[in-house]
Amino acid sequence: MKKIIVLIVITLCTTLFGQEREATILFNDSTSVKGFGEIKKEKIYFRVSLDAKIKEWDFEMASGLIFSGYGFSEKYLYIKPDKYSKKPIIMEVIEEGNVNLYKKSFITEKAYDDPTKSITDINNRKTYVYDFESTYYVKRKNEENATDLSFSFKTNSIKYFSDCKMLVEKINKKEFKKDNIVEIVYYYNDYCDEEDEN
Repeated sequence: MKKIIVLIVITLCTTLFGQEREATILFNDSTSVKGFGEIKKEKIYFRVSLDAKIKEWDFEMASGLIFSGYGFSEKYLYIKPDKYSKKPIIMEVIEEGNVNLYKKSFITEKAYDDPTKSITDINNRKTYVYDFESTYYVKRKNEENATDLSFSFKTNSIKYFSDCKMLVEKINKKEFKKDNIVEIVYYYNDYCDEEDEN
């Protein structure tokens, strides 16, 4: 049963992130090319037409990929998640402004003892649950690395948004909590103009 669930989860992830779609590849020299692309294992696979050969790109040449079609677009960029990471990883762009917001999605596996299963079957006593989770990162244009605010949320978010008294007050009053990182960044970009705060 575990193998079937894992297969289903992998298929879902491949469907979400590994399908070739209309896209624009963004290069580090600020140029871009339209064609068809997909993202797999932190690499961009791109070709200019469906009959052209697919080429593999990483952060050394490409900065990201924008999927388009059906009236919407999704932008993915190579972002360095912290100062300890040697290489940038691909993250989805959620918001761009004075503070940019990025999302990295991943799958977690949790095992639970299942009392309904036979005690004699040592290898099959656990039930596995798979969750599709996301971590949000913030980054200003002048910053080299992104910041994960969910770790020590209150301390890190107050420090990161210290230039906006209104927002810090809302965090202190628990109007904005760890689950509100998306709303916090929208609020900051809409109401916390750096020029007004100085």
